Amino acid sequence: MVEEILKTGKENALSPEYLVSRLNLGTIRALQKQVEKERRDGAVILSSSSSPGGYFLPGSRHEVQEFISTLESRADGTLKALKSARKCIDELEE
Repeated sequence: MVEEILKTGKENALSPEYLVSRLNLGTIRALQKQVEKERRDGAVILSSSSSPGGYFLPGSRHEVQEFISTLESRADGTLKALKSARKCIDELEE
């Protein structure tokens, strides 16, 4: 659905607002859920928040690596938040 209409390369990224309208999804959150589903099913859908922001298909190895780095950074932040929350649980149990 989303993958089928995306263009190749970061410079051709389609904005979330455009995709919501084009695909009649109603909300950006619905678009995000659809992208998540397609990614789980094996689609390589890249995204960027830097100009021009939006979703796109990989046009180069560099674009894929940049996306991987972004995901790794987010994952690291999530793991740090989990660690502090688990520490809080341990302290509350004492």
